[in-house]
Amino acid sequence: MQHRLRFVTALILLGLLLSACGGGPTTAEPTEPPATEAVPVASEEPVAEPAACLSVALSMASGEANSLDTINVPASEQAVILNQVYEQLMELDSDFVVHPQLAESWESNDAATEWTFHLREGVTFHDGRPFTADDVVWTYQRLLDPEVGSEAAATLAFLNPEGIVAVDEHTVRFTTDGAVPELPILITTKNTWIVPAGSTSEDLRLNGVGTGPFIPVDFEPVQQPHRFDRNPNYWQEGLPVADCVEFYVIQEPTTRVAALQSGEVDIVELVDFSTIPTLETDPAIVVLESTTSQSLTLSFWIDTAPFDDLRVRQALKMLVDREAILQTALLGYGDIGDDNPVPPNSPYAWRPEVPARDVAGAMDLLAQAGYDADNPLTVDLYTADAIPGMLAMAQMFAEQAAEAGVTVNVITGPPAEYWDNVWMSQPFAGSSWLMRHPGEGLAIAYRSNSQYNETHWFIEEYDALLDAANTTVDPEERAGLYRQAEQMISEEGGVIIPVFMHMVAAMRSDCSGYERHVRVDRFDLRHTVCQP
Repeated sequence: MQHRLRFVTALILLGLLLSACGGGPTTAEPTEPPATEAVPVASEEPVAEPAACLSVALSMASGEANSLDTINVPASEQAVILNQVYEQLMELDSDFVVHPQLAESWESNDAATEWTFHLREGVTFHDGRPFTADDVVWTYQRLLDPEVGSEAAATLAFLNPEGIVAVDEHTVRFTTDGAVPELPILITTKNTWIVPAGSTSEDLRLNGVGTGPFIPVDFEPVQQPHRFDRNPNYWQEGLPVADCVEFYVIQEPTTRVAALQSGEVDIVELVDFSTIPTLETDPAIVVLESTTSQSLTLSFWIDTAPFDDLRVRQALKMLVDREAILQTALLGYGDIGDDNPVPPNSPYAWRPEVPARDVAGAMDLLAQAGYDADNPLTVDLYTADAIPGMLAMAQMFAEQAAEAGVTVNVITGPPAEYWDNVWMSQPFAGSSWLMRHPGEGLAIAYRSNSQYNETHWFIEEYDALLDAANTTVDPEERAGLYRQAEQMISEEGGVIIPVFMHMVAAMRSDCSGYERHVRVDRFDLRHTVCQP
């Protein structure tokens, strides 16, 4: 183990050196900056005997903001480690279907205004406290408390904190002001990990106590590695299979791959697309690809010139060659986007196909807005090589916009500083978001009270559509409201979403039991085992 630690540390230092010289990619969730949890089952039954520590390479560092508190989860390193410590009422698979976890079953009244959850008995927290309904009530009321300042307040806006009550020790009831027919999936977000009643941010930041499969060991925000030991009292018999798991942050993509190919790490959480052909020819490596997942976006403030002119926003959207970006920036590992958080291949999409690129139409709109050869439009686009394809997409957009006489100055900086110092601080910037159910995805960056309203989209009519959708019982009518909201963002909003990437991980071929989920905050290692 000491040999592995020294070797991986050397690789990390090499990666930092390469990154300083050339700017290596790192992956992040802005809100994540923004994916959703399947329960992977190994093709063969895991070996029963104790397994050595799993070693996982992550692609983004959360820095000093890293925490075991669930209240705000702005980056992927934190999201992954929380998934080891805590559990939720339900777990979400890659098709956005909820399955029992700490809640064994649930039902609602006919009006969908009252949801009752029956909790699993015999579950304990890491410190021995029994898991009860009081913990669930505390968790959700804490997320909704404005004094706490959780990012979850925007996505859980349909909940009334006073309506969350413990019926008895193992039963919780959510009573809402209006119908919420999709409540189980809407309350399963990246923040709704169950914490012990009475826990505060000060308690949890370095000493997270959950019911999850692994227990943190001497956690510090910035350390290599983050170690988590097997929970000997985990409620699922025989799980987790591994004795422990260690997480290393290796931001430079070729260094991550080198660590995997040398056997010094077992899993790489996210690989750069350019390295996939090499990995696919290596018999010692298995490449794991998700379906439609994380969006790559170009976001501008709609209340700031020149983006406060709808004609400019629409023209910039019309200039995008989405297929070219998909094939070049993502090497085909993704799907076309339609400038809203719901991809066109979703059954919830407002239209199944995106209009073709229209340079002439864009130039006409720009002329109407006062921009032509004598007065060309010039904008600064801030970005970083922070996620696979992110920088390449920005550079390609600049080339495509130039065909209409638009100058896009692509301004790049260190990936490690981007989310803290640049994103949401500049009027035109690259971003990325996890795939989500429409009820959450349409809210997290676009609802007026969102902490991450990166486009300054403060539209009351839009908020009203989301409120109506959340409280509409008829599924077709509810989908229609989602589609209206999507259409508003596509046609009027301040975001260009050319593509949705597929999440691609890689694993040693002598490991089993891990699957690449569509969301980075769903990182399940309970079934994962590697042969020594």
